[in-house]
Amino acid sequence: MFTEELQGFFREVVSGFADNYGVEIKNLEADRDHVHLLFKATPTTDLTKFINVLKGASARRIRNEYGEQIGDKLWGDSFWADSYCLISTGQVSLDMLKEYVENQRERDDE
Repeated sequence: MFTEELQGFFREVVSGFADNYGVEIKNLEADRDHVHLLFKATPTTDLTKFINVLKGASARRIRNEYGEQIGDKLWGDSFWADSYCLISTGQVSLDMLKEYVENQRERDDE
């Protein structure tokens, strides 16, 4: 579902509001049916709110722009699943995390 064009659009949407939450996007890789997003946030960032806004805002924008192209690929009427995985780290280098996120696309294509 995440074509190159849709991935680019999603990147723009995410970048457009990440600053409002004190979040710095370090890496973003979208595959056919999911996204890996590596970001840096302050300890006071409300991560749940950020993720929910990210999912809600991106779903609305993508539906408005690509609704006809993605309509048959949605879960019912939902663009995103209700769940998400959020992992924090302090023991792994940023370079290692970036490499992990970048390699997810290759692994998922197998």
